[in-house]
This record gives sequence, C-alpha cells and structure tokens, in this order.
Amino acid sequence: MKEKIKRFIAGMFYKNRVPSSLIFYGKEGIGKKDMGFELSMSLLCLEDKYPPCNKCQSCRHMKDFLQKKTEELRFYGEDKKGKRVYLYLQGDHPDFIYLAPEKAEIKIDQIRGVKDFAYLSPVLYKRKVVFIEPADAMNPYAQNALLKILEEPPLDTYFILVSQRIEKILPTIKSRSFLLEVPPLTQEELKAITQIEDPLILELSEGSIKMANQLKEKKHIIQTAKDILQGNTYTLYKKSLEVENWALEDQVLLLKVLQAIIHKSYLESKSYQDRKALDTISLGLEYLSKGVRLSLLLFQLKGGNKYVLHKGEVFGPKQDTSG
Repeated sequence: MKEKIKRFIAGMFYKNRVPSSLIFYGKEGIGKKDMGFELSMSLLCLEDKYPPCNKCQSCRHMKDFLQKKTEELRFYGEDKKGKRVYLYLQGDHPDFIYLAPEKAEIKIDQIRGVKDFAYLSPVLYKRKVVFIEPADAMNPYAQNALLKILEEPPLDTYFILVSQRIEKILPTIKSRSFLLEVPPLTQEELKAITQIEDPLILELSEGSIKMANQLKEKKHIIQTAKDILQGNTYTLYKKSLEVENWALEDQVLLLKVLQAIIHKSYLESKSYQDRKALDTISLGLEYLSKGVRLSLLLFQLKGGNKYVLHKGEVFGPKQDTSG
C-alpha cells in the first residue's frame, strides 16, 4: 500500500501538480512523517527528483537536519511585545523550517514566524517548505493564523502537514489542503519490518511500527490491560494505584492497548458499553498529558459511575446481605 501512495506522489511531482498544502494523516507510527519529509526533500532537491537524489547540496542539508539534536535546531524570534519566543526548528537549509510544538501545542507566535518565512524568496532553489508535525497540536489561534496564509499562499512555498488526529484540524484548513491518508501496515508488513513474531503484539499494534516496538520491550503493559478488563473491582483498585506511578509514555501506551482490545470487542458486539469505553479512552488520550488521572479513567471503563476512587479507597454500590 505504501508503494502505491509513493507512485501517486511521484505522479503529482513529475506533472508539477503537488498542492501548495498537503496533509498526511493516519495512525501514529505508520510512517506518515517519513513520507512527508521525503516529499519535502524532493520539493527542495536541486535535481528535481522523487524520491530525492540524496546527493545535492539541498539533500545533504536535509539529511543533516535529521542527524542534529533538537536543541541545535531551535530558532527564536520576538513576539509583539518584544519577548523572545521559540518559533520553529531550522538547520542549515535556508528554505526549510520544521514547525514542532513547544511543550504540548503549536502557538500563534510560531505561525507568525512561519508567515515571515513564507514570504521570503527561496535561496538555494525555486521552492521553500514549511513542515508542520503534529499539525493537530496547533491551538485554535494558530490554526486560524495558518488559514490566513493558506488562503493566499506564496507560489513558491509548500506546506506539508502531518497529523494522527485529522479531526482536530479546522475544516477550513482541510478544505484548502490535499488530504492523503496513510493506511496502517498489515501484520505481515509489520512482522517483516520489526522482526516481531508474537501474534498478539502484531494484532494490538494495529499497523503501527512504533507501538509494536514499544510493546516488544514492555510486555507487562499488555498483561496489565488484561488484568484491568478481566479482573474484579479489587484487582482494578490495585492496578489503578500501580499505573498512577508509571511514566506518562507508559500510561498512554496502556490506554492504546486497552483501546485496541476494546475496539476488537466492539467490532464483534457493537455494544453500547464498548462504544462508551472507546469514547472514554479517546478523552483520556487527549487529556492525560494535561493532568487527568488515569485511575479515574480506568474506573470509568469498568463501572461508569458505580465505583469511585477517593483518597486511596474504593467506594461502590452497597451489597444486599439480607438474604
């Protein structure tokens, strides 16, 4: 499937029909960013080749960009009050910038920096590229500011956006962009790339190379997910306290494993409970980094409002002991 997408991109490239704004979207860890970056290199390649030649001065600068640490690439400017602010990442290539979030989101000052860059003349060749990843990290103010640029885009500037949550991007931005969905890898493709043999890991990874490699190293997370879904209230209580002490990355991975298991169940049952659980997990994945407690989400999965975790104790419906 990836080769089919590449052939499609090659057709656009050699017919000079690459849109000024293009969004690669799909699940996390399936190669969207790599495909977007490869197209960016080709748009800047001095030999006008797709895939890029990897030998010209432009391609060398782009490859060097990937080798450098983020701290070496951070470019700063000033906001309207003259305060120093982080704008984007830029290496030695004068016609390429990489817009990445500061902490959790991409802010409007960063888009103002993009605007300043976009209206400069290219230096090395005839094009410039603004790479935004993850594009869904743009807050509403940043998205509206980007929209104004896309409404009257400079003819020599291309915007390559990468997103795993396309629903978070404004419809008006999507309407001015070409949307290119990158499908998950098949289990056979995933197995060939990662050399992972475990069928459960391949299934739970749902086509994501990143998730497959994470689960290979952290199999205990799969067992924890099973314990949470199959255990009684006391097991849930113990596991909830345990995962509260996990690193955020591992908490997110746990939610993704739970999501994969419940999604499979939902496809078979179409039950309201499974659908509600999937909605709860989606909210958790969105807000976990903003301070939502994972233990509370887990209790929502198992019992909705029947059980409450408060100050280290579980409170639930009283049992009828009258006989």
